[in-house]
This record gives sequence, structure tokens and C-alpha cells, in this order.
Amino acid sequence: MKAFSVFGVTQSGKTTTIENIIRELKKRGYSVGSVKNIHYEDFLIDVEGSNTWRHKQAGSEMIVARGFKETDILIPQRLGIDRILRYFDHDYVVIEGVSDTVLPKILCGGSNFTETDARLNDLVFAISGCISNQISEYQGFPVINSLSEAGKLVDLIEEKVTDIMPFVEGLEQCGACGSNCRELVTKIIKGEATRSDCAFVKSRTTVTVGQKEIAVDSWLEAKLEAFLAVLFSKLDSYDPGEQIKITVRK
Repeated sequence: MKAFSVFGVTQSGKTTTIENIIRELKKRGYSVGSVKNIHYEDFLIDVEGSNTWRHKQAGSEMIVARGFKETDILIPQRLGIDRILRYFDHDYVVIEGVSDTVLPKILCGGSNFTETDARLNDLVFAISGCISNQISEYQGFPVINSLSEAGKLVDLIEEKVTDIMPFVEGLEQCGACGSNCRELVTKIIKGEATRSDCAFVKSRTTVTVGQKEIAVDSWLEAKLEAFLAVLFSKLDSYDPGEQIKITVRK
């Protein structure tokens, strides 16, 4: 699954840009999901007094409202993007209005170039939005009008956006690949590295404690594989070619 962010100031054309990107991705046969970041602090979809609201008040940690025309999943807490993406199983996920991730980004700009300058960073690979009505290049970045050049913009998305990294919100202290997550994603966008350079991607073994994935080096991976092979070889139903998943709960 691949994911990228479209961000920028209010009224810079983010939603319009995303609409055109989604249409073009769908035209090319991709499945697409999206996330809209709401900046209004009191935003809630659920209505006080509704049956689903009563479920939540009673302590339900996830409520599903199943209707004839849609199914809504309500989780009464703010989730990180890493966890939100676990609910998707699509070719592409487009995230609107989120800048604090190590995902590749499209910056939407308006007529105020100072605001665009303030938001340019190493994870941006293209500029779009209202600014594209005035210019076609800015500070070395291609400026693409999603209304008239959606194909060109999606061409760039196909080129720059890889499968999501193990840590979309970043892992600053790992350094197993020689840099942190943000630096690695920046190199991937520039074509100076690949996703497989991530130590977690290289490893075939993943260990998750709670919601956090723990680094497994090649030595520990080999030890775990050898131990499990001996342990499960005694079971008639064991197939060494199948993936092994173990969950330990307290």
C-alpha cells in the first residue's frame, strides 16, 4: 500500500487537488482510500444522545454504525496516522491536511508565496493548488495544475511514492540504515535510496509490543527462525513454507 500527503494553507486548493488525483488514480485502475484531517477542535460526527453515542458512553472502544447505504466506524479517540493506515487495504491512500509525517508530500499553495516558502520541506516532491494558475515551477519544484494536468501529477505520484514505510510517523532513534526515517524517505523521493534500504523492510521478522514495532537485527532474526523451526517441526500441521504469527497477551 502506498500513501502520500497533500497539505497547505486553507483555501489553497487541497481538496480540489485530491479530488482530481483520486479520479485519475481510479481511471488507471487503482483502489484508493483517503484520510481528511479535521482542524476544528470540537469536530464530532456522532450526535449526543444517539444509540452509537450511548454505546460510546458505556465504554465501547470502537463502534460500527451499519446502515443501508454506508458503514461508519467510530473510534472515540484521536489516532496517529500509523494506526489509521492499518485500517486500509488499498493501492493508494491520500491524506489531506497532515504535515507531521514522513510521507511524500504535495504542497498546495495560494497567491501568497511567503506562505508557500514557509511550508516547503525535504519531503515535498510537487506543488499544486491555486498557485498553479500562475506558475509552472517554483524553487526547483514542479508546479502542476490538477484540473488541467491531473495525468502529469499522477505520473509523478507513481514515480515518487513507494509502499509505506514501517514507521509513517517516524522513528528518530533507530539509525539501523545509517539515517533516521525522514532522511531515508527524503533520499527515496530523490532517487538516492530505495525502500529496501530500511532495516525493518530488509528483515523478514517483525516483533510488535503493544502498538510499537521493535527492531530485529539479522542475528536475532536467525536465532528466532532456528528456534521456531525446531519447536514447530514436532507438530504434524506445521508447514515451514507458511508465515508464522505469534501473539502473546498478558
